[in-house]
Amino acid sequence: MGFSKESGGKFLTLIGKDTAINGALQGSGSLRIDGRVQGEINVAGDLVIGESAVVEATVKGRNIQVAGRIAGNIEALGTLEIHSSGVVQGDVNVKSFQVAVGAVFQGNCSMKKEEPKK
Repeated sequence: MGFSKESGGKFLTLIGKDTAINGALQGSGSLRIDGRVQGEINVAGDLVIGESAVVEATVKGRNIQVAGRIAGNIEALGTLEIHSSGVVQGDVNVKSFQVAVGAVFQGNCSMKKEEPKK
C-alpha cells in the first residue's frame, strides 16, 4: 500500500506513529499518516492512512487509501480505497470507491457523477 516518494512532483510528507497533531493540516503535495490526527486534513495530493493511524477529522484529498481508522467525513476527488485493516466511520463523497474484504465502513456514500466530455 502506498505510492512513491514523489507523487505529482511533490515529495511525500510523513506523520510518524509516535506523532499526535490537533488542528488543521493543509498541503499541496501528498501525505502519509501513521500517527494520530484530530481536526481537519486537506491535501491536493494523495493521502495514505497507515495501519497504526487514528484520525478524527474531516478529510479531503485526491486519492485516499485507508488501512487505519478514520472517524469523520471524507471527500476524495479520485478514489477512496479502504484496505482490509481499515475502518471508516463517516460519510464519504467520492469519484470511485473500493472496499476490501474485512474492511469496515459505517456511513453514507455519495458518488460524483463524471461529466460527459464535450
